[in-house]
Amino acid sequence: MTIHIAANTGCNLGCEYCYEEPDREMKQKQIDNEYDLDLIFERLEQFKRDRNGAEVPGMHGGEPLLIREEDLEEIFKWIHDNFDGRGTHIQTNGTLLTESHIEMFDKYNVSVGISMDGPAELNDSRLARAGGEDVTENMTERTQDAINTLIEHPSVPVGVIVVVTETNCGTDERLEKLLDWMDWLNRHEVNGHYNPAIPYEGVQEDLSVSPQRLKEIYLRTWEWVKEESYRKWNPMREFQDNLLGLNLTNCVNNKCDVYNAGAAQIIKGDGETTGCGKTWEAVGDGVPFLQGDSTNNEYEETTERYEMLKQIPGPYTEQVMNGEIEDQGGCKGCKYWNTCQGGCPSAGMNYDYRNRVRWCPAIYALYEKIEEDMRTMLPGIRMITDLAWDTEIADDTSKGLVDIKPFAAIRQPTTKAQKGSVIGKPTTDEIGTVFDEVISGRGEIEFDQLVTNYKNEFPEEWLTIDEETSNIHADSDKPERQASEDPQSAD
Repeated sequence: MTIHIAANTGCNLGCEYCYEEPDREMKQKQIDNEYDLDLIFERLEQFKRDRNGAEVPGMHGGEPLLIREEDLEEIFKWIHDNFDGRGTHIQTNGTLLTESHIEMFDKYNVSVGISMDGPAELNDSRLARAGGEDVTENMTERTQDAINTLIEHPSVPVGVIVVVTETNCGTDERLEKLLDWMDWLNRHEVNGHYNPAIPYEGVQEDLSVSPQRLKEIYLRTWEWVKEESYRKWNPMREFQDNLLGLNLTNCVNNKCDVYNAGAAQIIKGDGETTGCGKTWEAVGDGVPFLQGDSTNNEYEETTERYEMLKQIPGPYTEQVMNGEIEDQGGCKGCKYWNTCQGGCPSAGMNYDYRNRVRWCPAIYALYEKIEEDMRTMLPGIRMITDLAWDTEIADDTSKGLVDIKPFAAIRQPTTKAQKGSVIGKPTTDEIGTVFDEVISGRGEIEFDQLVTNYKNEFPEEWLTIDEETSNIHADSDKPERQASEDPQSAD
């Protein structure tokens, strides 16, 4: 979960696809009157107590750089002092970025997310709120200048969110222009990810790409990523990690009660709380509705959607595949259930949050291609898909509580006896033992015992142990420590 401070700031842009648009248009005087720092800090103190300081808050909007600089610095200072300088983040369109902002980000360990959909005409859906086409072009230039400036300040990490629309990805020509720009970002060590624009019923449907088009975009981008080692883009890299059980990243792959969406726990300017803005249109009327602690309604209180999706037939249910029954919008039988879980409810098929996400064809195709490529390169690799599709493991992988030892079966042999074995060909017993331990052990072993088990299995320098969060990870693909154990010196 992520705590976001969204201080009712409005926005200086009017993006055509924005799901928060009804809450945006404000003047500076209104903005100043819309937030109360004392109330924001009271809520931050409560969240810190309730969550034991596990989640570092960050700044979102509207456009958070509309907050007066002295107030913004006070917020960042509070976060820095109360979370041991662990680092926080801000998401901005970048058009208002100044050198003093950058000095502030550097001082308080703030990473910056820039929202931009590509260069020149590819960014035209991010409209200036007033002033016409020329002003929109000027805003695009200012956002690009902000990225350039941040690149010149390597002490301030920067990433980019690209909203996928017909404007920037509707044709292959436009997609290639976008990829060229993303290549430039990656070569300057700026990574990013895609966010497909969600079509709400009767709203922005002409801007949102179809599931089939998103599939083409995802698969082309995966091939693009593979062409150069420095290229990194999500969800491509995230999907690799998800398959390996390294962590179930990105909120859209985790469970989310659409009426009480806790993936983003939002603190409003008056100290009240709400949830992810993507759900406002899905179940509300396009504006924020209160939820969470301020209404005595716990975040992510229920998981009924996910319990239903596992039981409702979908395209990978045997009876559907055999033509016996129709697809009913569920996920039953899908081998990528534990890495997807039906996707974001705000983008449910047929505008119904109870259905699986409308992007299912794109997500499935990308997972399938990544899995195929990884198994081709590393035949003995272990993935979540080696488990039964309905194994209850997603909740644990999302919290980093499980290590399926994905590379254990392809370690370099270290003795003469092992050198006679076939690397990458684990035995059935070997795989079964590992997964039996994963499934039977999770949630039942005391953390101290888990640490002992890992120390018995791996050299201690391979281990990352976090006592505070009770997490442990073994980098099982590291080379052996002893020179005498090297295969070349074992003869």
